[in-house]
Amino acid sequence: MKHAFMLLWRLLDWAQQIVMVAASVSIVTLILVQVVLRYFFRMPIFGVEELACLFGFWLYFIGAANGSRESSHIKADILNVFVTNERVLNIAKAVIAFITLVLSGIFIEWTSSYVSWSFVTWERSPSLRIPMVCAQASLFVSSILMFFYFAVEFVDYVRQARGYPPFDLTV
Repeated sequence: MKHAFMLLWRLLDWAQQIVMVAASVSIVTLILVQVVLRYFFRMPIFGVEELACLFGFWLYFIGAANGSRESSHIKADILNVFVTNERVLNIAKAVIAFITLVLSGIFIEWTSSYVSWSFVTWERSPSLRIPMVCAQASLFVSSILMFFYFAVEFVDYVRQARGYPPFDLTV
């Protein structure tokens, strides 16, 4: 079971890294080509901003999920200052993680409704006519990933509150 979980953990890490690197390279390339063509050759490419926005959606939201995986997302964690008992601290962190997990579950519901609505309306970008669901799907995918990572974090804090060591999720 542990082996399968670690395989999934590494596979998700690898997939997210690929998406983030591909999106970053695509955005930089699109902007660089647009700048060179516009300012040196006076021949801008039509719709580059829409493509960059599409890749930007995937970069930002998969990056947010990656921040959840690494627990490097922004936290206002001042509990360590006020709570010195390790068990009580882990119980408090487990409660916070549970609230975060519930909220991310609500986010899954919202994003799935949004993406479903986008499939029904089939709205498109103004100039290239790209279906907007291509960008909006990043919200749904990232919300599922974040839910999974917050669930792991919750289980980890519950285990720590019961006296077990933290998960070793180093990739």
